[in-house]
Amino acid sequence: MKTVTETNNHVPDEFSQARALPEKLIEGKKEMRKRLAALSFTEKINILEKLRDRDRAISAAGLRRFRT
Repeated sequence: MKTVTETNNHVPDEFSQARALPEKLIEGKKEMRKRLAALSFTEKINILEKLRDRDRAISAAGLRRFRT
C-alpha cells in the first residue's frame, strides 16, 4: 500500500508549475520592454500605426465588444 506522500507526489509539481507561470509572464514582459526600448523611434511609430489600423478594422467590422 502506498503512503500519502507517495500517492500525492504529483500535486506539488502541479502547484509549482502554476506558481512558475506568473514568473514566466513577468520575464516575458521584461524581455518585450527591452526589445521595444531598443527600437528606433521610426520603428515604434510603424508599430503604433499598424495597431491603430488593426483597431479601426476591428471597430469597422463590428467585432469590438462593449462593456455594459
